[in-house]
Amino acid sequence: MFWLRLTVRLCLVVGATWIASTLTTANALAASCSYTNVTEVFAPWQDNAGYTPFQGSSFESGASGWSWGNGAKIVSGDSNTLLGAAGDHSVAIPSGGAARSPWLCVNSSTPSMRFFVRRTSGTGNLTVKFLLSSGGKQATTITTISGSTATWQPSPVVVFPPLLTASTTGVNAQFHFVADSGTTFRIDDIELDPYLRR
Repeated sequence: MFWLRLTVRLCLVVGATWIASTLTTANALAASCSYTNVTEVFAPWQDNAGYTPFQGSSFESGASGWSWGNGAKIVSGDSNTLLGAAGDHSVAIPSGGAARSPWLCVNSSTPSMRFFVRRTSGTGNLTVKFLLSSGGKQATTITTISGSTATWQPSPVVVFPPLLTASTTGVNAQFHFVADSGTTFRIDDIELDPYLRR
């Protein structure tokens, strides 16, 4: 009877692990590199590239596919006003917190991203990282955003490394926005640049 119970428990554990792994892979591979909703979001700042929004990145109707770490969350009463659109929500990333994007497809035609940011406390930086669905669990740093002010402003263009742009068909990536210790940020309207659709 003992061995029967042990065997059943092991089967349940293995089965649960396989299901979790399958769901994670399925979610990671759900992204597509076909982007058609492209606008010149940053034209007022002399950037005439066409951009397409990350899924759920206006944060006005929830944040489909986004996830949070160490206290990061959607907040109301503070939205990027530079685009002139009505809105009331953004993401607060506290000290050591992280906002993680949905999985999305990037390839040789999506060389960069950009977003709106403001620093609400502290003097530290915001680090942008990526994680590949085909890679390990350790996110890799793309760049560090320094010099942010207390008012909303466009981020610098975040240029992707070759690992994200070498493929012509696409790889699935997740992007992490991580606040330095002792510093709090707000981010809003995260945009991908599919430059072949300019």
